[in-house]
Amino acid sequence: MTRKSMVRRLVAALAMISFAGALAALFAQPAFAANLCVGSRPGCFSNLQAAVTAAHDGDTIAIAPGTYAGGVTIDVSVNIVGAGAPSTVIRGGGSVLTIGVYGASTEPTVSISGVTITGGVARSSPESVPFVGTAGVMARGGGIEIPPNADFTGGATVTISNSVITGNRVAPMSALPIGPPCPGTVPCPYAGAYGGGIDSWGTLTLTNTTVSNNRIGSASGLSTVASDAEGGGINNQLGALTITNSIISDNEASATAPNGRFADGGGMFLGGGTLTMDGSTVTGNSSALSAAEPNSVAANNGSQAVAGGIHVTGNVSAASIGNTIITSNSASMTNTLGDATAFSGGVHTDGTFTLNNDVIANNSVRSAALGASGDAEGDSGAGEMDGTINHTRFIGNTVTVSSANGNTTASSGASIFGGTMIRSVIAANHISASSPNGSVFLVGGGLQQGGPVTLQNTTVSGNSGIANALTGTVQGGGIFAVDETANNGPPGGPVTLINSSILLNRLSANHGITPQGAGIFDNPLTSPVTRTSSLIAGNIPDQCDGC
Repeated sequence: MTRKSMVRRLVAALAMISFAGALAALFAQPAFAANLCVGSRPGCFSNLQAAVTAAHDGDTIAIAPGTYAGGVTIDVSVNIVGAGAPSTVIRGGGSVLTIGVYGASTEPTVSISGVTITGGVARSSPESVPFVGTAGVMARGGGIEIPPNADFTGGATVTISNSVITGNRVAPMSALPIGPPCPGTVPCPYAGAYGGGIDSWGTLTLTNTTVSNNRIGSASGLSTVASDAEGGGINNQLGALTITNSIISDNEASATAPNGRFADGGGMFLGGGTLTMDGSTVTGNSSALSAAEPNSVAANNGSQAVAGGIHVTGNVSAASIGNTIITSNSASMTNTLGDATAFSGGVHTDGTFTLNNDVIANNSVRSAALGASGDAEGDSGAGEMDGTINHTRFIGNTVTVSSANGNTTASSGASIFGGTMIRSVIAANHISASSPNGSVFLVGGGLQQGGPVTLQNTTVSGNSGIANALTGTVQGGGIFAVDETANNGPPGGPVTLINSSILLNRLSANHGITPQGAGIFDNPLTSPVTRTSSLIAGNIPDQCDGC
């Protein structure tokens, strides 16, 4: 064999080996992601569900401008890209989008951008039958439903950007007698409405997205069956919730008589997971409860309206809110037969969390007992919270409490707070209580102590309280620093003021009630006040009682 023929054979053999290796590598690699489209162009699907059904993991589905039918289930890992929220609209369905499958062993990873999700009407949910045995008793996720996986450790991983989730509604169709005791020793009816915009059991990230004008419970206009309404905008149950440069606005959670017992988290309710929020706005959301419960039922139920803006429950392992405005949210309850309780107009936290460079302003709490008997209680216009707060302003929040024939308790125009507050302002918050035929307990025009408190480089100024009652107690225009655990109230502890000011706070009352501690009201045995380079001045009618 000549040298040339040997070389030719060697080259041919190497080429065959190279081809075989490339072929094997080609089949070993995953298929290339496809680009699918929805719209009127040739080759595009006419609706989103058809495109999702044809898609494989990793595909991208582009949606042209137009309005498309909702009621879509997404069970593959895809990227859905609209032409922009004003242009691409996905409308209608029991939930407009259901992402993942209830009880699945694996759940998809989905990204959505540039769409509006609207017009969803959820009257049941995938959780209703497994949880309570009957469809239509639990309704969840008017806009988006992300159900739990098989072992309840999470659900789909969903990222939503540059989108709008608006005008969705949630209300159950029927109730079951599985609630707490009602008159006649029978269980009270239960029916739940959750997550008007989004109900999530997975990992959810919102960026440059608006969740607005979603309604749950009686606010939906669909029925008044709901006993419990939680998460008018977003209900988050298990995974991490991350919100950046987004708006949560004008959502409502409400419940009404005869079943209504709880309205909670008008903007957002977090029953678990974690919360990280930055550069966002939470505004104009509400939790509203209109009950008709006698005192015996209200006491057993703990009926209440909580957290017009955000409720972070004790099951949330970590929560932080930074560079965010929380404003003009409200929590309100009325009761035509018995007691009424409402608290935390802006933010309510059952655990500890951090605030940094936030504004919590003009939020409100209203509680009114309207019947022949019944007491009313309200607190924390800005919200109840424990943790670390830095460079945050609590301004112009209010608590208004009234009882036609019973007693009233009104406290903490800004917050029941325990923890450390640095470089912050608590100003122009206000509490008022009216008990024309009863007694009043009105305390903490600015802050009420909820554990040991340290204020550093912080100002508490211009807060006020006013009471109208036959008899009662009016104390602590700026700060009420008393341990109330003996009366099932907030805990006390030392109050430490460092380079801080308590200025121009005011208390007033009628019917011979003597206001005490317009600057600070303190019990030196349980909540002693330590001052370092701090000023208490200009408060009316006095400066500090018990300091």
